[in-house]
Amino acid sequence: MDNGENSYITKHRQIIEAITTAIEGDRLKPYDRLPSEKELCEQWQTSRSTVRKAMDQLADRGRIFRVPGKGSFVAFPKISHQTSQVLSFSEKMKAQGLEVETKLILKEIIDPGEEIAAALLLTQPARALKIQRLRIVKGEPMALQTAFMPANICKNLMQEDLETKSLNRLFEEQCNIHLSRSDIWIEAPIISKKEQKLLGNPRVPLFLAVVGVTFDQNDKPVRFSRGVFRGDRVRLKINDTGVFDLDYTGLLG
Repeated sequence: MDNGENSYITKHRQIIEAITTAIEGDRLKPYDRLPSEKELCEQWQTSRSTVRKAMDQLADRGRIFRVPGKGSFVAFPKISHQTSQVLSFSEKMKAQGLEVETKLILKEIIDPGEEIAAALLLTQPARALKIQRLRIVKGEPMALQTAFMPANICKNLMQEDLETKSLNRLFEEQCNIHLSRSDIWIEAPIISKKEQKLLGNPRVPLFLAVVGVTFDQNDKPVRFSRGVFRGDRVRLKINDTGVFDLDYTGLLG
């Protein structure tokens, strides 16, 4: 990195531009560890507050990310996954010029636990259909999505091709169910070893869980979903009206 002085550019701006140029020129690659704040202070002959300001702005722009106790690293360019559009995951990725491969992990009838039964308003002995699919973008695992639905919701659903068809479309076309809205919450998930393996065992284990209940045209819950996204690959865009005021049906499709 060039630490030469430019009288018209502030020192923190020089640091930002030097690191950004190195990233864009592939001299710094995703997951490369950046020098510590102390090392950058010495390199640029400046104060720690100036270095910290530069690193804060690089983090805000998604150029770098921090891991407590380990340091700062170059971020992978993130794919924007907007929650404000009523589109399936595949449709959103295709809108960004990205092809999505879907791998069906499991499809089975289960006895629902308390959380699933409560979300879907199921009473014993009602059972639930569980569908888990891995979403792969550009050859890399991106999201692991698990959906739970009342087992009797649609007699043809178990026979459908769930690797090439969206659940949203199948609800409409095969089940005569019109999805109206979703209640969604976002959380930092606890990832099992199996889930982490399916998601590619990322070098930096950053994950984001999107959990929600989707309702039909009669405001009846028809799907409980949990999507675990690679936090180093995907970001969620929420507009200023607030998370719970939007229609998130497509995010869980």
